[in-house]
Amino acid sequence: MGRTRTLTPAAPAVQETLEDRRRPPGARRPCGPTGVGLLVDNHVHTRHSGHSPEGNDPVSLRWAGLNRGLRVSLREHAPLPEGFELRQVGRPGPEFPPVSRAVGLSLRDRSLGVFFREALEAGLSVGFEVDVLGGRLDLTEELVEELYRQARRHGATIDALNCSHHIMGEAPWDFTPQTLQAAIAFCGGPAAFARRYFAEIREAVQTGMFHCVSHIEAPRKFDAGPAALPRPAFTGAEEVWWEELRQTLETMAVCGVALEYNTGGLATWGRPYLSPETLAEAVRLGLRIVVGSDAHHPDQVGRGFVDAERDLRRAGVGEVWTFRAGRPVAIPLV
Repeated sequence: MGRTRTLTPAAPAVQETLEDRRRPPGARRPCGPTGVGLLVDNHVHTRHSGHSPEGNDPVSLRWAGLNRGLRVSLREHAPLPEGFELRQVGRPGPEFPPVSRAVGLSLRDRSLGVFFREALEAGLSVGFEVDVLGGRLDLTEELVEELYRQARRHGATIDALNCSHHIMGEAPWDFTPQTLQAAIAFCGGPAAFARRYFAEIREAVQTGMFHCVSHIEAPRKFDAGPAALPRPAFTGAEEVWWEELRQTLETMAVCGVALEYNTGGLATWGRPYLSPETLAEAVRLGLRIVVGSDAHHPDQVGRGFVDAERDLRRAGVGEVWTFRAGRPVAIPLV
């Protein structure tokens, strides 16, 4: 493992104000009353994601957000180091359009600089979705340091880094039911996969590099929906899954790392990536909840947010969160 950073106390949270939002004439109001509700989509991808259409440019995303009463905060796929590649396999589905290149930005061309320039010109909040690289946190830390160097070089501020897990060993697990099954076999079964998956997330959370964990329930994406497995992949390992998930939420609470309520799950298993049970445990532990659509097209910005706001309130969530320069910003729901 790489060097472990010393955790520092979370920066003071600040309150969202009306002046923080800008809407063009005719844009609809946010989901909730003025000044409260889901005002920010905290997980949006651009054309640089590798599995988004070329027309998915930051300006289009900004206007899509404004027309939904939302500020867009990007979480683009961070570049991957040599030896790692996320390339779509299988047929395109409702989650991803057909693509021909690897997922994410690159350090070997000028795409990262172009991404910063386009985001700044569009006036969008900049952040990244960073993979834990199969537990190689030394490589993840080097990548994060390079992201901050490049941001300074281009005059950009990184508002948040989201921890995500897409790779088991050296192979992606989440593109198709077959890639998930292969990863489960590689680990030695569903219980072993769950233990390794959550252990690697916990190690990443404890480094202090991350502000939020994205789509923590993503390995369940093939439990239901059009690409569902004949039976859920974690049948027979549900107790292990829940215990590992609970331990991970507890670690996040101790480290002050937020949990993402990701409505992108609607495109895969037909519900957001936070089951009611997981959301209830997160509320009990006092975790900050960050809401994002995982949009890869302007039409997906803010998808499912009306229902998400209702369900969050019913679960007892009184405020959701966004980030500015790594500082948590509270947005009241009630």
